Amino acid sequence: MEREVYRLREKRIGVSLERNLRPFARVREFTAVRLVENGRLGSALAEGGNEAEALRLARETLRFSREEDYELPSGCRTRWNRTFEADVEDIAGELSALADELGEKDISLSGTVELITRRFSVESTAGADVDGAYSLMKVELEIGGRVPFQISAGSASWAGLKSLVEQYLGLVGAPREVKPPKGSVEAVMAPVSLYPLLLGPVLWKFRGSTAVKAPGMEAMEGEALASPLVTIVDDPRDEGSLRYVKADDEGVKAGRNVLIDAGVARGLLWDSYTAWKAGMESTGNGIRIGERIFDGPHNLTLAPGNETLEELISGVERGFLVLGIRGANTLDPTTGDFSVVVTPALVIERGEVKGFSRFELRGNVWGLLKNTTGVGRELTRVCFDEGFSISLPFLRTEVVV
Repeated sequence: MEREVYRLREKRIGVSLERNLRPFARVREFTAVRLVENGRLGSALAEGGNEAEALRLARETLRFSREEDYELPSGCRTRWNRTFEADVEDIAGELSALADELGEKDISLSGTVELITRRFSVESTAGADVDGAYSLMKVELEIGGRVPFQISAGSASWAGLKSLVEQYLGLVGAPREVKPPKGSVEAVMAPVSLYPLLLGPVLWKFRGSTAVKAPGMEAMEGEALASPLVTIVDDPRDEGSLRYVKADDEGVKAGRNVLIDAGVARGLLWDSYTAWKAGMESTGNGIRIGERIFDGPHNLTLAPGNETLEELISGVERGFLVLGIRGANTLDPTTGDFSVVVTPALVIERGEVKGFSRFELRGNVWGLLKNTTGVGRELTRVCFDEGFSISLPFLRTEVVV
């Protein structure tokens, strides 16, 4: 019998920014076990460090598994620690003071700031001996006023997060509501509005499981999918990654994987099981959600360009900057087609913001990437509770309204 034991402990220390600062703390801990016996795969999870209970439950699931020739992947031995400390109450105090300043301009600011520290380990009879830890800062902010929108962002340090928040707040001075532009125009997509559109289609095209379950719908190597300005990678060893790891949740060595290189598709992401099904090798992208493993990114990144936000805006003759969208849940990840409400959008004429507006926008995610005319040089990083992150710059593209 082969056995794999995964342990996770996550600690969150945070402060809620309402009328008063309200601190909170949460700890999550679980143990997951996978077993392989006579080709049958069983897995289960137990809260806390109860390995014996997880093992018992995993043995129960073996009875319901079909017999296959799958074996646990050959693991690696590695250690890392990128953790840090931060006084979240002091940080929240800074944001609260900023909220008071904004209040004088009839702009409200509320939300949460958190320090998240994760430690996980993987041990298996196939050689995995992994122990790693990393920290990240995370903010979820609601900006109210004439131009309301949300900020969801993370950073490996408070300094990086602070400058990011200030950059977004610098955009909310739009003087009045104006009519939206019509026809073929340029749009600058803020990362907080781009990631709900981009994530699903990219995961669909670049996960090995798509190649296994829907052959022909995955990205084909050499296929032109985007503008030459667009490069997308998964890089968990990027120092700024919100999921900084040297091995995946199966204990397989993790590294940089290029998905799109200058607009051209290069490769897929594989965990050990889907790779085995397809006769491929794991790319170190086994991501755990509870007791289950799926093939996904650690730190999906659209590589930054060389333009500042001001330069991206100044290059727009007629168009808008998208600060928020609604209705992204209607997106079709298999095709990339979407129909959303852009709210708010800052209307731009001859490189200057003239006001704000709201309107419906229809299009295709791969069309946005193919029509890209500029890429910002600063990244906004977003952390998901599923255990992976996405890092995006501002992106300028052509659309039809």
